[in-house]
Parts: sequence; structure tokens; C-alpha cells
Amino acid sequence: MKKAFLYIIFVFGIAAVCVSCQGDTISENDSEALGSLSGLTGLLSSITVDNTFTGTTIDSTDCFNIVLPVAVIVNGQQLTVNTPSDYETVAGIFNQSSTDEDTLQLTFPLTVVFADYTQQMVTSKSEYDSLVAACNTQQENVAQCIAINYPVSVFGYNSNFQVENTYTLNSNQDIYQFLQNLGSNEYYSIDYPVTVNYAGNTQVIVNNNDEFMQVIQTAIQNCVLEDAVAECTNPGILTDDLVLYMPFSNNVADLMGSIVVGPTDTAFVTDRSGSGHCAIAFNGNQQLQITSSADNALIDGNEISISLWFKMQNTNIGNYEVLFGKGAGDSTGFELALYDLNKPVFVAGNNNIWDDSADFLAEDTQNWHHLVLTLNSNYEAQLYRDGELQQSQPFVNASVGGTAADYFVGSGFTGYLDDLRVYKKVLTAQEVQTLYELEGDCSICLG
Repeated sequence: MKKAFLYIIFVFGIAAVCVSCQGDTISENDSEALGSLSGLTGLLSSITVDNTFTGTTIDSTDCFNIVLPVAVIVNGQQLTVNTPSDYETVAGIFNQSSTDEDTLQLTFPLTVVFADYTQQMVTSKSEYDSLVAACNTQQENVAQCIAINYPVSVFGYNSNFQVENTYTLNSNQDIYQFLQNLGSNEYYSIDYPVTVNYAGNTQVIVNNNDEFMQVIQTAIQNCVLEDAVAECTNPGILTDDLVLYMPFSNNVADLMGSIVVGPTDTAFVTDRSGSGHCAIAFNGNQQLQITSSADNALIDGNEISISLWFKMQNTNIGNYEVLFGKGAGDSTGFELALYDLNKPVFVAGNNNIWDDSADFLAEDTQNWHHLVLTLNSNYEAQLYRDGELQQSQPFVNASVGGTAADYFVGSGFTGYLDDLRVYKKVLTAQEVQTLYELEGDCSICLG
């Protein structure tokens, strides 16, 4: 079955290097030792199959892909497909008319590559058609759900010959073929830590086999769930000047493309509109870190608006809980937080603006609330809650930092967050009302 999973990063390597060693690196009884039948071995094999193992506009099968470049004739037009980006050119020709019959002719001979990285030359259309007809795969291509950052080192041990080796693996193909070639008396141990990416730009560092298995299983689960979520349910409302947009639709991806690093135990809950896995939960000891970039940087002189939904799960009125912040909480940035009876507060340098009428939040763990902070280039701040302006205040000698810095979401916060939007502009009162009236967003792309 073909699956279209978004926001997945792929990392390609070149070759594996094997170096003999004589130390006692790994033994058959090592708790970290893995064999051909180990659970992690099976998971690693499933996520490192040829990641072009999906149907394209020129092959239309899940069993193999055509090795590029290849010459084709599309609706009578001759062209060469040199890279995967050229698939869009083929699709564009198909879409030029809705009334004609689309045709594609392949030029032989050509070479196809299978999921196990083996290749086969095909010399005729009849031979090609036979390969397509023989395809009966129903598996999901979970290799698209997670990406390993290379290189990765593993220590190998053969119990028959008492031989140890260190392998440097530089690609999915290296790992897959290494695992497929494991004998019954061969074992390996992974040199941790290993960094992986999944659910968009979520980056996680794993430090042992159990963590690796958990992250892979979580990535596959999230990936499949994403497929069940409508891909572009977002209505495209108020998307101009967005620099961050995180709907938390069973992942922590920023739809604007920023890199997000999250904990391995991230959990998702039902959002304000009743959609499952469409809001994120924080337990007070977690946070998301968003890497700063030229595209998302907010510095002195910029207009800023922050919009988010939150639901308290903490009635400790003395906790300072950051919903969204830039930098380390000093003069280099700002924080939109909850404090002193769980009242919303925005802090920039020595200035702050409070929602003084929100004392009721101290005990409210049942309801979602919408919070918006706007700050213009003259440092005039406005704080909205649930569509209504609660406070307006000029800041004196304020600063949000003259340079870019990473952003942090949920630091010290116990509760749920949803639909985080950060703009490089000042939202109007009407725009704030529009966001307040929107249904919960459960999208994985911008409409």
C-alpha cells in the first residue's frame, strides 16, 4: 500500500568501513549485544530498506523503482527524468488536461532497484510488465517514518572465530546490508549515542537499545497516524507572516520548516475540538527546543504576535510555567508564561504585562483558553485572552534581544498546548477574534 508521509528527513551515506580490532569490545552475553533475531535488528531492517521503495509517476508500483536517469515519452512529449524532482514535471504534463488519456512510455533497457537494494536490468516492456504483475506487496513503507543521522559505528563479534570488528556505517543501505549479512553466530553492539529525526524535524538522541526501539516504534506509530489525519485540513486562514506554526497533530513539527528537538516521551491528547492526538501534553519536566534560523528569527525592531491554546493541569499557583519563550529567560529574549495564580504574563527584559483578571485559572483544569500577545516595533504590548483584550501597556527600554536565539516551548509547564502560531507582524483585534473562533487544527501541512 502506498503511503504519503510528510515532513520526513532522509540522510544518505556512501560506504561502510571495517577495521579489525583485538580488544574485548563485545561478547555474546553482553546485555547490549544484538543478533539477527533481536527485536531492534528487525526494526532497523524495516526502516533502512531502500527509501525509494514507493510508487512514482513513472513506475506506479511499490515493489521497485526505476534507476535514474531514464528516458520517457509522456503524452507524446519526450523527456529525460534525471532526478526525483522531475517526477513533478511528469505529473504536470499529466495535469495539463482533464479530458485526455494520459500515457507514458519507457525506453529500454533500464534498471530497477528493489527494497533490498538489489538491481536488475530490464530489456523490454513485456519483461517490465511481468515484474509489475508479480508485485503483491501490501506492506507500508515505514522507512519513510524515521531517519538516522550518519555515520553510525557498530562493534561486531563472531563467536565461532573469536573475531571482532568495528564498522562505520554511512547510510541506510550500509545498515540494511550489514544486518542482512549477519550469521547465526554473529553479534553486534551499537556505539551510542545515535541521533535520529522523525515526525518532521523532531530530533532525538538515543543512548541505548531500549531507547532506540522506543523511538522507532513511536516514529512508526506517529507516521501511520499522520496518514489517517487529513493532510491539509488547515483552511489557510491568517498564514501570512507566520514564522512558526505548530498544530501538534500527533507530532511536534513546525509547518514552516524549523528544526524541533523534543523528548522521547512526548505524548499527545485530544484537542479543544475533540480530535484525538491533536494537542501536546507537558508534564512539567519536558520542553521543545526550536532551532533559530534566518527564517524564524525575532529580534529588536520586529513586530511580534504569539497565539496559542493552553489547558492547565497544575493548580500549584506558585509555579512559573513557560508556554513559549526565546533565549534563556534574560535580556536576550522574552517569555510568555503563567505565574501567580496561573495568570498569563509576558516578560521582555525588565518589562512585563499581566492578565490580572485571570485568577480563576488557578483552579481551572477543565477548559481550553486562547492566549495572544502582540508587540509592535515601539514595544507597545497587548495581551488577549479568549478573544478579548485584557491588557495594553507600553514597555520602557525593552528588548527582545538583538540577535537570534533558540525558542523553547513548555518549559516547566504542566498541561496541554495546541495550535502555536508565531507571526512577524501585529495581529489586529479582528484577527485575534478570527483565530479564537477557528476549530482546532489537526493538519500536517498548510492549506
